[in-house]
Amino acid sequence: CEGVDAVALYAKIKAEITSQPEYKLKWDDECKIEDGRIRVSFSISSEADFDEEVMEVLEMMEDEVARQEIIFQCVME
Repeated sequence: CEGVDAVALYAKIKAEITSQPEYKLKWDDECKIEDGRIRVSFSISSEADFDEEVMEVLEMMEDEVARQEIIFQCVME
């Protein structure tokens, strides 16, 4: 999206969204930027509550992510 540094935003997302250690959240090292969208994969324990561990933190980052489309691909392990 215009005016958003997608790579810097992804770095901040990785730093902010760490989850509980027992859920072993692992983000891809790099994200892909396609048509202004951040595409990213991560893995997390199947015991984790995705909404609580990831989405709620993203909602708290509302000002930063409001103008950026983010597509997640998740593997529950």
